[in-house]
Order: sequence, then C-alpha cells, then structure tokens
Amino acid sequence: GMVAQLPHLVRWTFVLTLLSVQSLGLLNSRQILRRMNQRASFGVKKFSSVVIRGRDTEKWREALTGRGSVKVQQGSEDMNDRLLRAAKGEAVDQVPIWLFRQAGPYLPEYRKYKEDNGLEFLDIVRDPSHASEVAMQPLRRYNLDAAILFSDILVVAEALGFDVSFTKKKGISIANPVEDSSGFQRIFDFEDKSGMAVSRLDYVMEALKSTRVKLREEGFNIPLLGFSAAPWSLFAYMAGDTIRNFEKSEKLVSTNLEDVKKALHVLGDVIAEYLIKQIENGADAIQVFESLGTKTTPTTIFKLAVPEMCRIAQIVKQKYPDVPLMVFARGCGYVNPTLQRAGYDVVTLDANIDRTEMCQALDETAWVRGRRVSLQGNLDPVLLQQGSKESIEAEVKRMIDELGPYSYIANLGGGLMGKENPELVGEYVKQLRIASKRSLLLD
Repeated sequence: GMVAQLPHLVRWTFVLTLLSVQSLGLLNSRQILRRMNQRASFGVKKFSSVVIRGRDTEKWREALTGRGSVKVQQGSEDMNDRLLRAAKGEAVDQVPIWLFRQAGPYLPEYRKYKEDNGLEFLDIVRDPSHASEVAMQPLRRYNLDAAILFSDILVVAEALGFDVSFTKKKGISIANPVEDSSGFQRIFDFEDKSGMAVSRLDYVMEALKSTRVKLREEGFNIPLLGFSAAPWSLFAYMAGDTIRNFEKSEKLVSTNLEDVKKALHVLGDVIAEYLIKQIENGADAIQVFESLGTKTTPTTIFKLAVPEMCRIAQIVKQKYPDVPLMVFARGCGYVNPTLQRAGYDVVTLDANIDRTEMCQALDETAWVRGRRVSLQGNLDPVLLQQGSKESIEAEVKRMIDELGPYSYIANLGGGLMGKENPELVGEYVKQLRIASKRSLLLD
C-alpha cells in the first residue's frame, strides 16, 4: 500500500531493512506475513491497499517493491477509514481509537459551552447546532479516529410519547413510565408504525448532517458514528428503572411477560428503522448499546434482550450489509458469541471481562461467519480518574497484546462519566498510538 507509493530506491531500502531485521532474528517470516495473511489486506490512510491471500512470501516482496500482479483496491483518498477497516477485519496502519461518551462533562470546554449558552443536557441533544458543536469538542483536543452523534438513548422513548426529563440529581428519567396495560398500550400503538415514531426524530438526523458538515469544514476526515440503545435497555428505562434503582422492569417480566415480549418486539422494529435512518443521514457505522447486563438476570438477557438484538442486526444488515454494526453488551459479555453469529461486525468487551476467555469463546463460533468478529474496548475508565501515566501505559500494552492489533478498535470498558481527568484521557490516546505502531511493526 504505502510502500508501493514510495520512490524505487526508498522502497528497496525499506525491503532491505525488513530483511535485515529478519536475519537478526528480531522479525521472522511468519511475523512479517501475519498481518497480510490474517486480514487479507494491507492499507494505509490516503493510499491504496494491497490484497494478498495465502502465505506467499514472494507476493509480500512484490507488495513492498511495487512489482508483480498484486490486486489493488482503491480506497477513499480523503477519509481516515481505520475504524471502518478494523471493523471489517481488514488491516490498518494503526489501531483505531474512539471513546464511549467522548463528548461530555469531563471536558472543560463542554461545561463552559453549557454555561455560556445557558443550556441543559437535553437542550443540547434537541438542537442540531448545539449537538454538532459538542460532538466536535473531543476531536479538537484528541487524535481520535471517529466522531459520534451527540444524543441520548431515550430520545426514542420520547418519540413514543414518554416524558423524558433531566435533573442533575437523578439524571435522565421518565415521568410517565410503563406501569400497567395503559403504559404498554402507548408502545403497542406504534406496532407496524415504526416510521411514524422515527419521523419524530428528525432533529437527530439534522444533528448528524450538521456534524458531518462541521467535520468537513474543520478538516476531520473521519467516520461519523450513529447509535441507539438496544430494546431491553430502552424498555427498562421506560418502565421507570434507573441505574441506582433497578427492579421495575424485572417485576413486569414476572407479571406481564407477554406484554413485555410484544413491547420489545415493537421497540426492536423502531430501533432498526431509527438506525437505518441514521445511516441514510450520514452515519458511517452504528453502535448498539445494551447497558444493563449487570442489573439484569442472565435468563432475562438470553430470553428477552438477545433475540431482539439479533433481529436488529438482521434487519439493518439486510438493507446495508456493508455498514459496520457494533454492539456493546455491558455486563453480559457472555452473549457476545451469539451476537457474533447474529451478524454484528464488532463486539465490545467491558472492563471486567476476561479477555483471553472471551477471545477463545468467540474463536469457537467464528466458523459461522468465516472469521472472528472484530473486538472493541476495554480500558477501565477508572484509570482515567485515578490512574497515572505509568499505569495507563502498562494497561494499554497489555490490552493491545491480548486484543490486537488486528481486527481491533481501542475504546473503553464503559462510558466516560464526567469525573475523568482530560489529561489522562489524552495520555490514553497517546499511549495507544505509541503501542499500536510498535505492535504493528514487530508483531
């Protein structure tokens, strides 16, 4: 890819350097070829990618020297598509990185923007100009590989007629939760009418468009991500649950199981339509969040949450098979092999998961799709509050050794909560870049 674009003498200098490193025993043939063989392509931002299949040393030499009949795929000359390539299992020049809740109250510029404009959180979410401005803030500060829509998972509940409010003490909450048959009926009214619900979210689509414009104007040629909650998380909040007080949704499961199943199916339809509309309005990839695994029994997760998550993947992939679909089953990573089979391109590991065990579990079902799903995560956000540069550096090295550098997107094992030290967040991004380049050179 990149090497083939270099002048002839420089290319040969690069080749001889690699061969010298190999002869010294620092880099053997298997290590040199691994990046090519594992991921089928070798590409670098702003350069074409060279695709080599099989363990063919001669073709590796041809790719380096720019000679031979090697298949060339032309990529975008404008976009840094590391994240998209990693999501699809293609090789990259660096491990891509973005962060859950990368825009938000941990940033002093976010707090100042709110104060200067007299805004609350939902004011920003509901106004495309404010939402797009806030989405840009972390990009101006950190070297990230993706922007993400600034919004909230409960905008879908609001579109279904639920009263969403925000207070500093309680955070986001529902004023008129599902408590009885009338509450369920408010959801059932949108059965086979998902388009009507999504039409009430035009301001979200405008926020995507506005963010896309700002990215272009400021020279950030990176993917823009859309997102939504998964149906179970959305329903639990609509039932009146909060992170601190979580019992109402499980109670409804025990007393109104069939109504809960029907409600989740309707929500699944609405969310799938919502994600499709995000793609059609500028999202390059989609993230689905099931955030309540630690609060929900495994039985409920498997019987109620997972089927709808799988169905969403099937619906979205049927219409947009080439758009990467990422998922985060926080606190219930045991469902990741099932989500891999369902068609998600990327599964996320939370901060508490055993990386080695999860990789083994995914390997066992990788045959279904021809390769193991790409991985995302999983630095513990606590390190960005209480850690040090040394502890972050050490953990980043372990993370890349165990999860990367191929088919891997660096992120967090949970979202930024607002108490993180922006300097430590920057240190994470910096150390990821350093460790990524080292790993890709010597792996």
